[in-house]
Formats: sequence, structure tokens, C-alpha cells
Amino acid sequence: MVYMVTFSVLGSALGTNRMKRSQGSLRQRRALRALRRLTAAMCVGFGLLFGLEAVLAAVQTAPVVVAVEDIARGETIQRTDVRLVHVAQTAAGVSMASDCTQVIGKIAQIEIHAQDPISTHMARDAPVAPAGSTVIDVRLASSIHGLIAGDCVDLVSATSCDSDECILAENAMVIQVGGEASQDAMSDDVFGEATRHATMAMTPEYASNVMHWQHNGAVIAVMR
Repeated sequence: MVYMVTFSVLGSALGTNRMKRSQGSLRQRRALRALRRLTAAMCVGFGLLFGLEAVLAAVQTAPVVVAVEDIARGETIQRTDVRLVHVAQTAAGVSMASDCTQVIGKIAQIEIHAQDPISTHMARDAPVAPAGSTVIDVRLASSIHGLIAGDCVDLVSATSCDSDECILAENAMVIQVGGEASQDAMSDDVFGEATRHATMAMTPEYASNVMHWQHNGAVIAVMR
């Protein structure tokens, strides 16, 4: 009788443990299936998100300023010289001008061809004479083709002089190429040589020095 009770208790305990293991295994399988479904849903969601971003990047546009016609280096950019177009956002760099007002009235630093996008580095503000400076028209024996408004140059006498006196003005700012004193791009000086005119701003002392020397000899501009 004792043996029968013992076997009965043992059998009941083993059955309970087996049922618990079966229930635990079933819960694990259900949890794994739920985890797989969640992982698959997340993969699909991320795939849709990345695909949508790629489509938006391809179709989303940004405004860019382009030249309507060729703009020569040194010219002031006018309203009729530029227009606003929309291009793919991936093609619009951070340095590209996105509004015409960013370049209108500024000086072209390089030659810009028609339909070229214009960056903010291609144009700079029109020069303003510094406070306390004097603006004069300078006759130059050197070429003015390399000069544009806003450049800073040293003015040097081309005639024989002492080394210190050869430099007539330092850091003179070019305000305009083709000064008001000349209707033509070039004229003849007292030596019969071709001279060019440029309007420049400099200190009053330098201005007096340049005005004195340019009547007696040739003056050349040296880029700084």
C-alpha cells in the first residue's frame, strides 16, 4: 500500500513538471513568433522610410540663382542679368545663391556664363570709399584689364626715383575702372604713351602724392 501511494505521488509530480515545461515552451514559441513578426514589421517600415526619403530627395527642389546672359568679370550684376530657377535639392550646394537680392548690385569676381548657377563667392559688395579717404581719378600706364572694383593696389612711379619715393600710394582701393576724367578707355599722356583711367580711394596724403607724380611721369598699379 505504501508503494502504491509513493508511485502515485511521484507520477503526479512528474506530470505536473512535464505540463509546466510544456506550458513554458509554448509561451517561448509564442514570444519568438511575436518577436519575428515585430522584427519583420520594423524592417518593412524602415524600408518604406528609406525609400520615401530617396524619392523625396529626387523630387524635392531648391531655388538657385542663374545668369540670364554672360556677365564679365568686374561688372555690376543687374536685376536683368539673373533669374531664379528650381533644381533638385541634391544639386543645390550650400554656397549657391538662393535669392536674386543676394547678388544684385554686387561685382562679379569671375566671368559668369549664361545659365551658370551663381554662388555667393562669385560676387562681392560694390566698394565704398573708407571714411577719411579721398577719391581721385588716376591715369595708369599699366593695363586696367586685370582690375575690378574692390581691388586694392599699390601705385608705383614708373620713372626713375629713389626706392622710397617710387611707392606713391599703398592699399589704394579701386572704386571704378575707367574714371570720370576720361571718356575713352585710353588717352595719351605727356610722353605720348597710352594711359588708362581708374577711380581710386586713398588717404589724402597718398592722393596728393599721386596727383603730383602722375603729371610728371607714368604711374602703374601693382596688385597686392
